[in-house]
Amino acid sequence: MAEMLQGRNKILLFRRLGDTEDGAKLVFQTEHTFSFDRELEKIVTKDGTVIKVGELESEVSIEAIQAKEDAVFGMLQDAVIKGEKLELWEVTVDDDLKDEDDKYPAVYAQGYLEGWELPAGAEDEAEISSTFQVELEPQFGYTALTEEQMDAVQYAFIELDETQDSGDGGGGVEG
Repeated sequence: MAEMLQGRNKILLFRRLGDTEDGAKLVFQTEHTFSFDRELEKIVTKDGTVIKVGELESEVSIEAIQAKEDAVFGMLQDAVIKGEKLELWEVTVDDDLKDEDDKYPAVYAQGYLEGWELPAGAEDEAEISSTFQVELEPQFGYTALTEEQMDAVQYAFIELDETQDSGDGGGGVEG
């Protein structure tokens, strides 16, 4: 029986093109949409309508809540201001979909952020809204995630005798 794929299991990772560190997750992603569009031109002939197929255009719309301290936020904001090319991965983090090499299904693309909007309503969290314009065609495959990337998706189990920094400056959990 088929099971539904949960949207929360699809995450976006980013990196400046040419950088050597691993792709990193923008904190507090709330929604994204990967779009594939192709312009179709209908040409009416005496024999009937034929369709002329245009080039593929792809984009990823991104929505997130702004975190107080997030290096990826700063890198993405700089990239849109400076017009820098980025790499993007959409990874489906679902153990049921892993391949025989323990890798997750992913879509890889290169492109540019078209805009960077920071709405800040009086009664809402500060948000991030952007659109990633894909250059050429996205590539489909599988990718492994590092331990740090997995921790960004879900915090790791900590044993009672381990200390984990809570990230709020207030220390960690002591056992």
